[in-house]
Amino acid sequence: MAASRARGLGVVDASLIVVGSIVGAGIFFVSPSVAEHAGSPVAFIGSWLAGGLIALGGALSNGELGGLFPRSGGEYVYLREAYGPLFGFLSGWMSFWIGFPGSIAVLASGLGTTVAPMLGLSSAHAPVAIGAAAIVALTAINAWGLQPGKWTQNTLSSAKLLAFAGLLALGLLFRHGHDGGFLPATPGGSSARGLAQSLVPVMFAYSGWNAATYVSGEMRDASRSLGRALALGTGLCIVLYLLVNVAYLRAMPIAELAATPDPARVAATRLGGASAAAVLSPLIALCVLSSMQASVLVGPRIYHAMAADGLFFAPLGRLHATTRVPLAALLLQSAVALAQLLTGSFEQLLTFATFAIVAFSTLTVAAVVVLRVRRPEAPRAFRVPGGVIVPCLFVGVNAWVLWNVLASGARAAYVGLAIVATGVPAYAAFAAYAAYRKRARPEETAR
Repeated sequence: MAASRARGLGVVDASLIVVGSIVGAGIFFVSPSVAEHAGSPVAFIGSWLAGGLIALGGALSNGELGGLFPRSGGEYVYLREAYGPLFGFLSGWMSFWIGFPGSIAVLASGLGTTVAPMLGLSSAHAPVAIGAAAIVALTAINAWGLQPGKWTQNTLSSAKLLAFAGLLALGLLFRHGHDGGFLPATPGGSSARGLAQSLVPVMFAYSGWNAATYVSGEMRDASRSLGRALALGTGLCIVLYLLVNVAYLRAMPIAELAATPDPARVAATRLGGASAAAVLSPLIALCVLSSMQASVLVGPRIYHAMAADGLFFAPLGRLHATTRVPLAALLLQSAVALAQLLTGSFEQLLTFATFAIVAFSTLTVAAVVVLRVRRPEAPRAFRVPGGVIVPCLFVGVNAWVLWNVLASGARAAYVGLAIVATGVPAYAAFAAYAAYRKRARPEETAR
């Protein structure tokens, strides 16, 4: 049996992990794509609100699942309990090779690109070196224990919210932007297909709403507090994203926003002048670093849960005797992330994994309905408001998005599924080895 972890995370701690996971660099680069597909200010803001409500529905659904199974591991645990160990393993397999290390590598690359000019570094290798140093530093902090990792996350997330408050103040209090207010719809906007396409980047920007589920085993009274933490963190991000995008629209018309690759810098310059724009790069760096920390913190909890079940490399299931963190899982995740950062293959891997990531989150939320049918009498300290309506709506909208992903780029979706499919023989090998050990050492596995 795996050694127990310290339960040192409260509702606020877990909600800040959610904020740190969601609010990264996405808000700085996906708004133009959303504006292009939405076509009108009303549809643009509506897309961000709809995407936020979808994420909130997923967060509430995961809160109920976390109440049923208050242990770390997130989707891996919930899929295993609802559909069997293979589905749980495939989710964890994707997270190990693509999801978390790939996200860390992408964020590290963005951090390096942002920080290098600030430091006056012009070498082509500087961004990679800065990103690699950030991965190593955050891994070291989390290796010291849960408390250093928690306080690093809390500090970065809180500072990020304060920094965003400055940007929002520019948009809501100053009138140096364009004078048109919310302009009427541009031609071709607001079609059903356009709205569907606008939701895809919005949902990417909200990804991370389930981050706290991966550390629920280290929360105090996770059965009750996980759902509140997920809802609080996701709700804060919805408000934040809506206000930031309102600030963008106050700074420029919707058509110009759709053609602007760096809307935050343009908005800061127009609303607050050059001095406001000068603080933008540190703001982006802070947001990216916070998201990196969230990924570094929660990823190893999945691999630890898999290994504790005998379905992954055994050393990843052990906790350090002093710090009580899954040190081997943390170090291996860092190694995979560094390899992807140095090879530059992570962006393609994440593109291929997009379909699979959305599909697994959809299956996870559907598990709320499955488990209510299969285990109706199981104690549920937290229930999704509205019964099964919320998870059913989540599944329906995500199925719609998945269909649009297939319709617009089936090749990437199929490659992503192929990557996940490599986990099937891996699962067979791990399961066979676990069965062998059980037969060979029955007294050990019985403990």
